[in-house]
Amino acid sequence: MPEKSDTRHVDPKNVPYISVTSFRRTPHRAQILGPVTVFRPTSPLLMEPLSPQVMHKLVFTILVHGLPDAQTGLALDVLLEAQSNPNAQVRELAVVALAELPVAPARRVTGLVSALRDPSSRVRRRSARALGDFGVYGLPSIPALTLALRDPDASVRRDAAGTLGRFGPSSAPATNGLVPMLGDPETRTRVVVATALKRIGGLAIPGLLEGLRHPDSELRARATTLIAQIAPHDDAVVAALRAASTDLDAEVRRRAGEALDAMSIPLAMMVGL
Repeated sequence: MPEKSDTRHVDPKNVPYISVTSFRRTPHRAQILGPVTVFRPTSPLLMEPLSPQVMHKLVFTILVHGLPDAQTGLALDVLLEAQSNPNAQVRELAVVALAELPVAPARRVTGLVSALRDPSSRVRRRSARALGDFGVYGLPSIPALTLALRDPDASVRRDAAGTLGRFGPSSAPATNGLVPMLGDPETRTRVVVATALKRIGGLAIPGLLEGLRHPDSELRARATTLIAQIAPHDDAVVAALRAASTDLDAEVRRRAGEALDAMSIPLAMMVGL
């Protein structure tokens, strides 16, 4: 059954401003109420778990009101600890807030990479998508995103592929994980993967050439189209298209022939004369 979350249905009128100074940690929190607790200064003895309701307030404060510089470090600690909370909604909201918190990008990326291993697919998906907003600071996440291409959840795989595409040629090491996804049954996923490979550019060609030997004829056909679009004048690509023009599958032959025609390759070259 799909996991439920109310993160998309927050009424700002019902989410008052919350000061991060309301959050305090205690060395005995694990014995009291679990890995993360909230301390309310007005009642020093009152301790309560970090609930989805409290997290909604913190997220709203970060996204709408912003935080004073003096509070961002404490907020980061709260959000990082929230990633081990037993409530999946709390962990998901922690990722939402972590992506926007005004602290050093490297520290947030570390937290988001950790969230890619979360038991909840919703948390993993949010993390994969958020990492694409970090530009060069997000590059250290490429190995983890490459692993996420094999995630059991289709939406996580698709968003990981999309983020890798946003990193462009730096995502070349992920090519061998992306190419097999050209055979994904979902059109949306195939489009995202093809776009990512195009953004990687020429560095994706070796992996796509390997794809031309894949047993799935539909994948071979898509790889044929992509190599012609990415590097039409590459000698290895021309040679591969010539070979694909004799493929056992009619669609692969058709795409290879059209690509060669578009490049105005003489017939003598196509037959190897």
